[in-house]
Amino acid sequence: MRIARTRPAWYGTVLFCLLLLPAALQAQADEEAWQRHMEAASAALQADNPDDANFALGNALREAEEFGPGDQRLASTLGLMASFQRSQGNFDYAESLGLRLVAALEQGLGEDDPSVANALDTLASLYQEMYELRSAQEARQEDHAHQDDQAHEHDPSLDSAENVLLRALAIREKAFGQDHPSVDRSVNRLVVIYDAQGNYDEARQLLERSLQTRQRVLGEDAPEVAAALYNMGILAQKQEDLAEAETLLLRSGELRERRFGPQDLELARSLNALASLYTEQRRYEEAEQLLQRSLSIHEGNLGEDHPGLVPVLGSLSTLHAVQDRPVEVQQLLERSLSLEERAFGEEHIFLVSTLNNLALAHMAQEHYGEAAQIWERVLAIQKAANGPNDPSLIETLGALGEAHRMNGNTRDSIRFLRDQEAVIESSGRHEH
Repeated sequence: MRIARTRPAWYGTVLFCLLLLPAALQAQADEEAWQRHMEAASAALQADNPDDANFALGNALREAEEFGPGDQRLASTLGLMASFQRSQGNFDYAESLGLRLVAALEQGLGEDDPSVANALDTLASLYQEMYELRSAQEARQEDHAHQDDQAHEHDPSLDSAENVLLRALAIREKAFGQDHPSVDRSVNRLVVIYDAQGNYDEARQLLERSLQTRQRVLGEDAPEVAAALYNMGILAQKQEDLAEAETLLLRSGELRERRFGPQDLELARSLNALASLYTEQRRYEEAEQLLQRSLSIHEGNLGEDHPGLVPVLGSLSTLHAVQDRPVEVQQLLERSLSLEERAFGEEHIFLVSTLNNLALAHMAQEHYGEAAQIWERVLAIQKAANGPNDPSLIETLGALGEAHRMNGNTRDSIRFLRDQEAVIESSGRHEH
């Protein structure tokens, strides 16, 4: 007679756990490997070592992909990798990673999760940067007239930014309601895109919505309301509704002054915008008063030697140039140039605009030798920054030729004009 052997009740549970143990150990090993690669990537990024960062992120991504398409570790890796590739100028790759991040978040958290909206915002920012870089490149290559013709045509990157921001806005509206701050921020991100597209009517509708939200939620005198009024004023000026622009900018400035006092830097921004508006209307005395007040505010907040004064000095010099006051223009630009040289160095490309305007001020005073010296400095800066055949040299060489001609230096004038023709020929750009 065979005696049946019975197993304890706990036997099956132990066997099941033993079978699961290798899988659990493997999962732990995968987690640890992914964590090591992410830490290595972080260390490489902090050390500004892009090659090591790229290698570590690639390894981390391969590990994260094993966790599944909706795993948050995959989303974290994709987000960091997209940011890194964007910083390296690899925009197409960054876009593909950003799209994968959106898909991973949708699968892991749901299509209407606010984290998806955050990822869409990042994609929109990438598209906007791509547009700005492309525009800057075209500005260097194309004639100004052609640029003006193309200024408000829809750009594919801006269209992509609009699409993802519209979706991000819808997600936040569904999650938080109409009055949530994140919804208002989404609205204003869309405003930036519509403004760049030249879709001013759509931008204005959104700005009015933002203003109403801020007044309702934050109160009539909130700083955010002043900011909304300012933005609406700038847009109204672009739409050539100058009376409305003036009203809005005055309201914005009055609110800021009432809330923060007469030395508020944001108030100075409204004063600058109003001055621009008055200059456009040839209300020069009013414009000058506003700019002088803005300059005083900047000096009081930043000090008299701060590069933050440069834009106000530039606006004042432009106003005086319109009024045919070259002596004052020269004085303002020399002060501005001194601040820029102290901040950026004497050979920085940022100085070119101020130097060009300073040379023109000397030309207006018949200081042709001084103007020629300044443009020779501009030429050296441009060659160092952009190369000897860059189209940016064409205008400078022409100005140099004219300055030397007016100063009686025919030989130097001919030399620079011949150099201009050579650059035109080598760059393939022909003036009209």
